[in-house]
Amino acid sequence: MKNVVKYGIIVCKKIMIGEPVMNIKLTDFDRNCIDEYVNLFISVFSKEPWNDEWKSTDHAKSYLMEIVKTPGFRGYVAELDNKVVGVIIGHIVKWWQGDEYFIKEFFVETNLQGKRIGKRLDEFMKEKLVSEETETIVLLTERTIKAYEFYNKQRYKTSNDTVFMVHNLKK
Repeated sequence: MKNVVKYGIIVCKKIMIGEPVMNIKLTDFDRNCIDEYVNLFISVFSKEPWNDEWKSTDHAKSYLMEIVKTPGFRGYVAELDNKVVGVIIGHIVKWWQGDEYFIKEFFVETNLQGKRIGKRLDEFMKEKLVSEETETIVLLTERTIKAYEFYNKQRYKTSNDTVFMVHNLKK
């Protein structure tokens, strides 16, 4: 599949999603569209396997805005028929071995998961980060959910050296 570049935006040609052929528009995160991103975020993560229960839309928006305001922020968006259907947000960290992009959130509309939108969005993000000379992408996910399988298919590797640790302050 060959991409078409228009005005700095990569438009994927004819991605099969079930029976119909659809065009996905891939672009950089637009802070003016935060409400649409928040609604998709809540929609995706309120369902299985996460079942997140955000106190309010404003609370979820505050969470995403904290990420957006992080130094080195980068975000990428997939749109289908002018509707946001996927988002990746994170930030670049300066590291002694080279810049790292830390994915904080990666979400695709639930009924479109498994339809190659996440794959195309991941590829778009990688192209953009390579152009900025970013060396590595890091993220956290759970081994027991489909996202783990997705990342493996996209050639992410489980680190043998890193351990994710938690200390709960509430009893």
